[in-house]
Amino acid sequence: MAVNDFCPSAHIDGNIEFRRNDLPQGSGNSSGTAENSSNPTASAKQSEFDGDCGVSASAQMGASIIGYPELTISITNTSEKDISAIQFYAVPYDVYGDEITSWKNQNNLYTDTAIGAGKSTSISYQFIEDRVKTVKLYIYSVYFSDGTEWGNKDAAKSTILDHGALVEVSGES
Repeated sequence: MAVNDFCPSAHIDGNIEFRRNDLPQGSGNSSGTAENSSNPTASAKQSEFDGDCGVSASAQMGASIIGYPELTISITNTSEKDISAIQFYAVPYDVYGDEITSWKNQNNLYTDTAIGAGKSTSISYQFIEDRVKTVKLYIYSVYFSDGTEWGNKDAAKSTILDHGALVEVSGES
């Protein structure tokens, strides 16, 4: 299993900066934003998905003891803070490699297993849909014990797919 150390950083998510060419540098209001809507100036928005998510993870698809698809995720806390919870988003695929779109109730996977700084753990999820052969897995929220969060626990599917940290999944059920 390959460990995915990659966590996304500095994504441009549709924010566009507009500047008036007829004003000298430093003109306008002190915030650098436009004084009225006809001359908009937008600064780059910092994303909750910027920076290191503090997790290194890999996953393995297999079959449970009763023959249903099972996903085992190996997680290492690479941060200097304890982790209180992690949220994952799973996109399921069948044997043909087609996304299973009728599958709605097990996309959001969650663990509140505490993981100390520098420590590792494994968690498993058994799926009730036996057509699932593999998944694309994303981390979209890491909640630390100090109350900070990487990502967004309330992120929409499109945001998760664009900005979440992709976890490599090997094997098939």
